[in-house]
Amino acid sequence: MEKTKKIIIVGGGIGGAATALALNRAGFDVSVYERAQELREVGAGIALWANATHVLNELGLLEDAVRNGCLTTNYQFLTENGKELVNVSVDKFELPVVGIHRADLHKILCSQVTSKFTLGQTFERLEQYGSKIRVYMKSGLYDEGDALIGADGLRSQVRAALFGESPPIYRNFTTWRGLTNYIPNQYRPGYIHEFLGRGKGFGFMMLGNNKMYWYAAAKTKQGQKHDLEVMFQDWFSAIPELIAATDKATNIIQTDLYDRVPSRPWGKENITLLGDAAHPMLPTLGQGACMALEDALVVTKCLQELDDVSKAFEQYELQRFSRVKSIVEQSLRSGRMGELENSIAVKLRLQFIKLMGSTIADSFTSFHSFRA
Repeated sequence: MEKTKKIIIVGGGIGGAATALALNRAGFDVSVYERAQELREVGAGIALWANATHVLNELGLLEDAVRNGCLTTNYQFLTENGKELVNVSVDKFELPVVGIHRADLHKILCSQVTSKFTLGQTFERLEQYGSKIRVYMKSGLYDEGDALIGADGLRSQVRAALFGESPPIYRNFTTWRGLTNYIPNQYRPGYIHEFLGRGKGFGFMMLGNNKMYWYAAAKTKQGQKHDLEVMFQDWFSAIPELIAATDKATNIIQTDLYDRVPSRPWGKENITLLGDAAHPMLPTLGQGACMALEDALVVTKCLQELDDVSKAFEQYELQRFSRVKSIVEQSLRSGRMGELENSIAVKLRLQFIKLMGSTIADSFTSFHSFRA
């Protein structure tokens, strides 16, 4: 196959960076345009499940991720008071589960393709003509290639250029993500601890470099502010301790949660979408970045196998759609379970989770055993 095609990527986050690396290693000419002025990833922690560490292994980066992260062995669900509901072992795969800071993962992905990035460039419009694509930036810069991949996130401007503006759907939840050096006495090494309450939830896990990552979610109106210390003051003792130990100005990020109803197509001819630009999902299953990594590997394989870019992108979409649709929908169902506030409904939910322990473990296996 001729491997000199030029692929333009808009968006240099985890999905865009992984795609640039995979394509570059496969022999394609890659250019990445990122609107940020510096190459960095915002956010806090991320769990790289075995389906994602498989991608890193394929890219030769798994050892770097393990070195910069923390191995995860168990996912434990508890009541808000700390009573165990389900304890799922997640270290039964041939590949590890790794807790890592998003910035560390991004740095690992970008390290070998930094020269392919052009920073401080915001996408404005595109033109398709024949088998070529021309991409224009708001700065006046433009580029021409054989294909365009939009990896520019939830409010993708490449998506808008293809299909028109359509806002994502707010799903009645706000999330907070925190990072601290404080490690609670109750933390069990290798565990993700997740606590479920009335319209609220809280979790924490270890990352690399002895950093503790925690996340909270609460049913709330869009854009509403809350006092986290008040919200979780009566929960399991480690939770208010973690909130109090975290610098609110620099180390807590608040984000409203959105997704889209899964739909096709993702692209047109020699243009496609990837990651949140194609299939944003709630973080309830922890699969958002993992799906972007899978996308990166699959779209690269399709471009390697098929010389016709349009057919390669069609094949990529066909291979990916049913899997991401299922995970988007299951993430939403999980989120709706978390919305319950009625005390009787919450008790029934907790009993249901406790009884469904083996089913939950099986669902983890089905998600994480997938190999792109």
